[in-house]
Amino acid sequence: MKLATYLVDDRISFGAVTDDGIVDLGSRLDEVDDLKGLIAAGVDRAADVVASTPPDLATDAVHLLPPIPNPGAMWCAGINTHSHFAEAGARMGFQELPKDPMFFLRAANTLVGSGEPIEKPKLEPAFDYEGEIAVVIGERCRNVTVDDAWGHIAGYSCFNDGSARQYQRRGFQVTTGKNGYHSAGFGPWLVTADELAPADLSLETRVNGELRQRMAIDDLIFSFADLISHISEVTWLEPGDVLVTGSPEGAGALREPPTFLGEGDVVEVEVAGIGTLTNAVEEQRL
Repeated sequence: MKLATYLVDDRISFGAVTDDGIVDLGSRLDEVDDLKGLIAAGVDRAADVVASTPPDLATDAVHLLPPIPNPGAMWCAGINTHSHFAEAGARMGFQELPKDPMFFLRAANTLVGSGEPIEKPKLEPAFDYEGEIAVVIGERCRNVTVDDAWGHIAGYSCFNDGSARQYQRRGFQVTTGKNGYHSAGFGPWLVTADELAPADLSLETRVNGELRQRMAIDDLIFSFADLISHISEVTWLEPGDVLVTGSPEGAGALREPPTFLGEGDVVEVEVAGIGTLTNAVEEQRL
């Protein structure tokens, strides 16, 4: 299933996106409040509703929000592709591939849905894109093995890890540059794990229609399961938590010459089997 969170008639709801429109699950599943709650309860309970119910809404009649607007935690893997390591690792002083994944955290208020603008901080001259695949946790886990970690994935989505490079470089950590308000696109929806084979996933990032990034899944240094297993060694992963899994070569900061985002640019992140996340760029107004 494709599961989305959206605004319609001044209310936030969630539903299943079909070829004919959206089945509004928020008005039918009284026992869950949102998509994160449905994931925790088990998305299978929505399958019968979707199979027996005609769509309530046209897909273009809703305002898409991030699939999980309220993740309890959002773990983002840094330099987790061979291609990005090759272009950036030496500049950062890395001589060999990391033995463990590197992470930073994002706040929920950095997220916008597909079709919404991402915001360039007012004083940031080097606002950048990074197309990535997002993994959403389906079952609570702690100290899970790599083999078992696959069973704890609810589904997958597209992510644009919008990055304020000046702020990222000015500190000893990347946190500020990765947490600009409304700086990251997430969506357009979540595709459940039973619908996709991870080995078949691939990614493209385009800016104003120009291909900037391309990634096959074997570009990842640490697999989705590796990331889940590693995090679960130190903390619980909960249903609805999000892992942003790594961007390939081609981000604007490492192009020759560097090419950054400005007002009116449009970034598209397309993942095979999921769809396309689209966000225009706007300057911070306040």
